[in-house]
Amino acid sequence: MSEPSQRSIEASNDVLTVFSGSSPEDVSHARLLWSTLCMATPLESRLVSSDIPQRLPVSRPERSGHLEPRRAEPPNLNAAKQREEERQRYMAMAAQRKETLALLRRQREQRIQKELLSLAFKPRTPRDKAHKDKTNELNMEEEMVRQLD
Repeated sequence: MSEPSQRSIEASNDVLTVFSGSSPEDVSHARLLWSTLCMATPLESRLVSSDIPQRLPVSRPERSGHLEPRRAEPPNLNAAKQREEERQRYMAMAAQRKETLALLRRQREQRIQKELLSLAFKPRTPRDKAHKDKTNELNMEEEMVRQLD
């Protein structure tokens, strides 16, 4: 512990520790005992500790022993070629997307045609009839509203 904090502990022990009716030798032994039993604060509760580094290391850019000279390549030639290849890839993807959408559209139209053909041969269920009745009621209500206008 530091010197000033040790003095303040000793001063507080002198003030707070009272041994009345004991011999001076017993008092000195008791004070010595209580001063040794005074525990130090745990490391976690201290604000600063010599065991823990207080600052993070400063990051510095790495320096290599030699610098590589930059090559003087014409960027326009390579960049233009890459852009053209990328453009062709995107065009191929767009064409494939159009084909896929056309195929899906044809399949949907075929499915709808098959459903319309089979609709005439499907048995009517009470649910279909109830739905038809509701639509008839709605049509009748709309017609009455129009007549009121």
